[in-house]
Amino acid sequence: MSLATLLAVGGGGAPRAPEQVRQIDASFAQAQPITGWGMTETNAIGTGISGADYLGRPASSGRCALVLQLQVVDETGQALPAGQRGELLVRGTSVFHGYWNRPEATAQSFIGDWFRTGDVAYLDDEGFLFIVDRIKDLIIRGGENIGCGAVEAALLLHPGVIEAAVYAVPDERLGEEVGATVHAGPGVTAEALRGFLAAHLARFEIPRYITLSATPLPRTPSGKILKREIKLAAVAGLTGQTGQA
Repeated sequence: MSLATLLAVGGGGAPRAPEQVRQIDASFAQAQPITGWGMTETNAIGTGISGADYLGRPASSGRCALVLQLQVVDETGQALPAGQRGELLVRGTSVFHGYWNRPEATAQSFIGDWFRTGDVAYLDDEGFLFIVDRIKDLIIRGGENIGCGAVEAALLLHPGVIEAAVYAVPDERLGEEVGATVHAGPGVTAEALRGFLAAHLARFEIPRYITLSATPLPRTPSGKILKREIKLAAVAGLTGQTGQA
């Protein structure tokens, strides 16, 4: 089958690894990588990015749709300047009015007319959105906030890594440690992956626990990696130094 007339390779549901964005551009004669961010609560409208903008900012989800406004705030609800991480809020004509018959959930989800997305994010000086992680999935290791997506993206830079899921592992001393389950090719070891990651991540971001899988990671029917199930299975199997060999 010829793909010579293919013009776009879209994606959604979860951020692409930056390396995959570059691979799409290199793999097709005309097709441009495209992605965006949105939620059920925004009627799937949010941000979008493609072409040169996406290649220049492969970790971004794009600029805001014209019918919406975005704002990043701190824990007190105060707006943060460009480049600073906080909770992403959104408002506009496509945002829902509330959850059916759930007034308490609705009240907790809004600050005025701004909807609280539950995403940690930041906006750059040109208004491009960068999603760091879901607040509930953020790893807090000894006071350091670690986004799972950044660690997964770094793992996927390794030529032997096919898929990766990163998650928090409870730790008595630090509160949480970084864990990863990696579907990799033959010959890839946990120690080799840590050595590779040292050139791409801060020391505290490198997974202490790495579980290698010879089979693809489980996914939902829509293609999302089942991170909760992967985490539960990995944490249940971790004792002592398991996962570090």
